[in-house]
Amino acid sequence: MKLVRVAKDRWNFELDGTNTSITPFGGNVLDTTHPCQGTLFGNFNADDCDRRLGLMSELGLNCLRQPIGVNCVYDQKTGFKAQGLRSWETFISLAEKHGIYLMPVGGYIGGNDWFDVERLADSGRQLDWDCAFWEAFCSHFRGHPAIWAWDLRNELLYWDAPHGMPPEGPSAIRIQRMLKDQWPAWLEAKYGTVDTMNRICGKSYKTFDDVPASVRFEDRPFDLLAFDFRNYLNDRGYEWCKRQCQVIRSTDPDHMICQGNNAWLSPDQDLFLANGFHNRALHDLFDFVTFHPYPAWQCVPNGRGDPLDGGEALDYWLSACIANARMDFYGKPVVVQEFGWYGGGTSRFLCDLPFRTEEEHANYARILMETLMPHVNGFLNWPTFDMPDANDISNHGGIFTADGKRKALAAVFGDIAQRARARRQTRAQATTTLTFSLLGLYTSRAYQDNMWDAVHECIKSAQIPDFRFV
Repeated sequence: MKLVRVAKDRWNFELDGTNTSITPFGGNVLDTTHPCQGTLFGNFNADDCDRRLGLMSELGLNCLRQPIGVNCVYDQKTGFKAQGLRSWETFISLAEKHGIYLMPVGGYIGGNDWFDVERLADSGRQLDWDCAFWEAFCSHFRGHPAIWAWDLRNELLYWDAPHGMPPEGPSAIRIQRMLKDQWPAWLEAKYGTVDTMNRICGKSYKTFDDVPASVRFEDRPFDLLAFDFRNYLNDRGYEWCKRQCQVIRSTDPDHMICQGNNAWLSPDQDLFLANGFHNRALHDLFDFVTFHPYPAWQCVPNGRGDPLDGGEALDYWLSACIANARMDFYGKPVVVQEFGWYGGGTSRFLCDLPFRTEEEHANYARILMETLMPHVNGFLNWPTFDMPDANDISNHGGIFTADGKRKALAAVFGDIAQRARARRQTRAQATTTLTFSLLGLYTSRAYQDNMWDAVHECIKSAQIPDFRFV
């Protein structure tokens, strides 16, 4: 295996020192445990990892996005945990044996490997721990050829309540206080004086500390201070990512860095457009850009409909996915780093979801992948293997069943991966440019909806858009 690089054309990936192109095709998570409940490193089974990596390789897959299991590997006081590090050394050697590149995903020291909004809000001690972990872990695996890229964290998002906790509870209040601690200083740096701010924004506050702000999206169309707070969160998220990226690049300069961008409420994005970590605010920190499209919001009651039903629901969703891919292009490859739905049972995301066959799932995935191929460079399914105990689409979303049998989706991945093997990809040229106001997008739900409607009409008319945000 050779290290993976971004090619000179700024769209393809290639193997270091060669002109051989490589496109990531694979999945997320090797075992059947959802990362919110743990990782395979909590009870490491080398033989099972060997078998599962072999199944991926036999299908022609080449990439696995895997949570590191930071709390199995590292302690903020004592450093590496010997057993966890040995497990990772074995795991990465097995990946190399089967020719599977890894995108190891960072977690939260002392917390959850996948989501931990309270620890994310702490830019003090917690961020110090994060940087210390990356320095140690990246130093240990510096230059290892089986690593595609370090993934800073999964679906970063500033939010004010852990999963299942009420927004008015003590934990939420504590998170809000942490997230707003630099807000008055940010306003002062921008406006200089309260009088200037009041004059520009049409307000009458006495101090910068008096200016309210909501971590959760508020529909306040074209309100300048609501817009300011979204930009403040983006600046805060940028600094959080930048510090860790600097540590990783200084420790392991030969590996790429990315971050898993949450787009699963597109095309009804609300806060996901600007709660600290949207690609538009962070893209210059990373070597390639990712997004995670799921049709979750379309499937809720009164939504636009499940794209698995075809028709207008599918067409609207495909337009949204194309738009996400096009608007996330900043002169770097764009990878669909998570995506999928489910087949072979019933499931749940934002609501209960009906029985779908494996064939329905596979047909949907084929349509989505082939539609997006001119606009992205790579696909990693969520998940790799079904997770029977998961309470969302992870339960039937895999390429393989939990025990490793190929599902109908496997044939789709095998076919498309084979067609793309060692072939240089070409990004479709835009035929038009769509311009939208960030002030509108950050503050107005109606403006957001109008944007997606305009996008759909544009793509339905056979146009290929690029985007300009002002």
